[in-house]
Amino acid sequence: MSACSDAGSQNQPDAAGQNAVPDGPLVMQVQFLVDEDRYEEALGKLRQEDAADPEIMVLLRDTHLHFGTWLMYHAETIHMTERMPMALSHFRRVLELDPQNRQAQANIRQIEDIYRSMNRDIPQGVAE
Repeated sequence: MSACSDAGSQNQPDAAGQNAVPDGPLVMQVQFLVDEDRYEEALGKLRQEDAADPEIMVLLRDTHLHFGTWLMYHAETIHMTERMPMALSHFRRVLELDPQNRQAQANIRQIEDIYRSMNRDIPQGVAE
C-alpha cells in the first residue's frame, strides 16, 4: 500500500475545506451533513423531497432540532441577536412537524424566558 493511494479520497476536503457528501441513501447523506454542522445543506436536500413522506418528516424534524440546538450553544461566530431568533424559528418548525416534541418545547420556553427577562419582544416566525 503506497502513501499516494487514492483510497478514501471520497472523504477529502473540497476547495472550501468541507468533506464531500458520501454517496448513498438520503438518510446517510443528511446524517453526514448534520454531523458536519452543515444544516442548511442538509435542509436543502430535504426540501427537494416529499415532506409528506414519514421518513422525510422525521429527517426534517431532527435536522431542525439539531440546527436550533447548535445555534443556541455552538454558533459562536453568529451574534446572539441573530442566532437566538434563528434557533427559535427552527424549534417552532419542529413543533409544526411534531407538536409533542418536548426538547423543542423546552428550548422555546428557555429562549422566550430570556427575552422576557430582558423586556424584549419575542421574535416571531418559523424556519422553512
